[in-house]
Amino acid sequence: MAVSSGDIIRGVWGAWRLARRDTGGMAMFDISPDGAAKSFFAAVLAFPLHLVMQMLVSGAEWPRLLQPWPLLIVTLGFVIGWILMPAALTWILPHLGRSGRLEEGIVTYNWAQLLITVTQFGLVLLFVAGLLPGPLSTVVGLAVALLCYLYEGFVLKTALEVEILVAAGLVVFDALVSYMLAGWVDLIAKSAL
Repeated sequence: MAVSSGDIIRGVWGAWRLARRDTGGMAMFDISPDGAAKSFFAAVLAFPLHLVMQMLVSGAEWPRLLQPWPLLIVTLGFVIGWILMPAALTWILPHLGRSGRLEEGIVTYNWAQLLITVTQFGLVLLFVAGLLPGPLSTVVGLAVALLCYLYEGFVLKTALEVEILVAAGLVVFDALVSYMLAGWVDLIAKSAL
């Protein structure tokens, strides 16, 4: 199962089209079991951005994050965070009568998460560069977070062919679990410094 540049381009392009609310973006994805497995390569592409974001927000302590234990903890936290929603979909979708949409859900979720990570990375760069002073940074941060949640909801609604309330519930579940995991990873990584 080698991931080609074509797989990456189609995955990113499909996710981008969905970000523009173009449901035709679904046609770009390989929704086979092999395509679902390949879509986890989006995590490989997102991880360097995630690591740089962790370093940027940690300020002067960033060199300490490169020590073996904190780096291992951050890496494991990233991997767990990336696979939690696809794993949850394997359990949730049969209860919704949508088990036949599992591959669509995993593929679109993974590629969409790459776009969300790129967006968050750009926002962190703006914060660190001081281009969003004072209250503006809070407003922009909240607006970007809301847009990312809306995008994720649209992606899940489109891919899984579920009602908007179901998609919203999945987004809330993902957000809560992600925030709890991020808090634990941060706490454990800092205690390992």
